[in-house]
Amino acid sequence: MNRQPNGQFQVVIGTLLKGWYALAFLMALLVISLTLWFAWVHRSTVAESVIQTLFCLSFAWAWIAMSQCYRSLRHLGLDGEGRMRLFSGRRPDDPDGLRAWKWGWHFMYAVLAVFLSMIAFPVTAWLAGK
Repeated sequence: MNRQPNGQFQVVIGTLLKGWYALAFLMALLVISLTLWFAWVHRSTVAESVIQTLFCLSFAWAWIAMSQCYRSLRHLGLDGEGRMRLFSGRRPDDPDGLRAWKWGWHFMYAVLAVFLSMIAFPVTAWLAGK
């Protein structure tokens, strides 16, 4: 009853996950490109279009940083407690830990950029008198 799964199970799960990552990447690329196209074709002011472009770029930055951070953490094989120690401590010395640490900070900065651009939408509408 207590058998280990054979290697074929891991291969199938790995293939499914790669397919989901590719689908998520294509959907993000599609959403970002369509949003940018609508922003510049149907723009009411240049400021709104610029802010929407910055929002899309920061969203793409966050997506790339998140996927690279997870990839680096998976390569390290850390559990939840190990991840907490990595991100709450000082800058790591080993190159693999440093890569995950840097991508984690990239993700945090990208999320901050997304929030700032979200705040900029109503501020520009308020300044334009809408």
